Amino acid sequence: FHHRFPIAGCDFSTAMQRWADGDATHDAGARSIAEVVKAARAMTGKPALASDEELVEWLKGQEVFCETDLLNLSDTAWAAVQRAPGATLVLLDALEHLRARPRPGAAFPEAPPIQRQNSGSICGKSAVEMEVHGFIGIITMCNESKRNALSQHVCDELSGLLDRCCSAGVRVVILRSSPGVKVWSSGHDVRDFKRVDGSDARSFGKSKFQDPLSCEDSFVKLLDRIRNLPVPVLGSIEGTVWGGATDICACCDVLIATPQTTFAITPAKIGLPYNHSGMSHFIQVMPLHIVKWMFFSGEPISADQALQIGFLNDVVPVEKLEQRTQEMAHIIASRAPLVVHLLKRQLLCMSPAPSLTPEVFEELHEKRKQTWSSNDMEEGVQAFFAKRPPSFRGN
Repeated sequence: FHHRFPIAGCDFSTAMQRWADGDATHDAGARSIAEVVKAARAMTGKPALASDEELVEWLKGQEVFCETDLLNLSDTAWAAVQRAPGATLVLLDALEHLRARPRPGAAFPEAPPIQRQNSGSICGKSAVEMEVHGFIGIITMCNESKRNALSQHVCDELSGLLDRCCSAGVRVVILRSSPGVKVWSSGHDVRDFKRVDGSDARSFGKSKFQDPLSCEDSFVKLLDRIRNLPVPVLGSIEGTVWGGATDICACCDVLIATPQTTFAITPAKIGLPYNHSGMSHFIQVMPLHIVKWMFFSGEPISADQALQIGFLNDVVPVEKLEQRTQEMAHIIASRAPLVVHLLKRQLLCMSPAPSLTPEVFEELHEKRKQTWSSNDMEEGVQAFFAKRPPSFRGN
């Protein structure tokens, strides 16, 4: 069975375009078979094995040099791959998922009908899911029962999946919620706020709060990961967006939403002192007076308003959201990846956060500390859990 025999097939002109070492692709934009196996391994979430390289070499020996060759295999040829040396069940399952997805660079597909199901039936116990479609990674928040609250666990998972998408060789990542939700995300999970004595947010009156947005906070780390990810992050927004989730959107590189989408940033409603870096995210993507109103009031702005001020790139009917998102992602994925990586880094470095002198930083940090230790923050958190309006006294 290890005798060399072709199972992919190509015409003479195509064959002449392949490199002598057999590791180059013949379709523009197609990944080499080594890259495909690496992407499949990343999807498994397991470390690479020496047998992965054995499978790659076997595939190249059968003239499967790139992703296009793999996608074009007949069922009979795929059955041969399943018996190949180095082909583990876990890796084969990931490769099967890749084979079932649209070919990179193909015409933009018509979005399939949205299956509206409850959160549990979509994702079981998982709060976040990842898929890889060629050069496009898709991360879906699917914890609808918790309104996709950005808990420490969810933030850590999102950061990890962003890294796994990059390891899988994607050129763009779509960040979305499950189709049909009313709330895209309810924002930073207040339940995760910690007190000085280590107790949780519900331990009323026992101890003052710690800094709720320190540099070690998982939510703050997630914002930084989105901004510094080598590839663009495209936010596909269906439903309302609240609190820290609006900051997530501000950190995305491209945003598309539906007419029903709204955005609100709500620290003033719970007595939370927002951090300097988070404020700068909004100043970089919105007019200052809009930022002031959103933070002072905590009131939402509509998708139309967000489009007018340049916060959103596009607004489409909900039934067209998936299709338009895929179109935009395919456009980005078809461009020169090294240039796109460079452009993202250049734009990030050329639009830095406003600089603060040490004196000003210390002044603002002291005011933040007074705020997170205040009675008003205690009242705001208590009101949040009691589902009642807070009564702030300014102390």
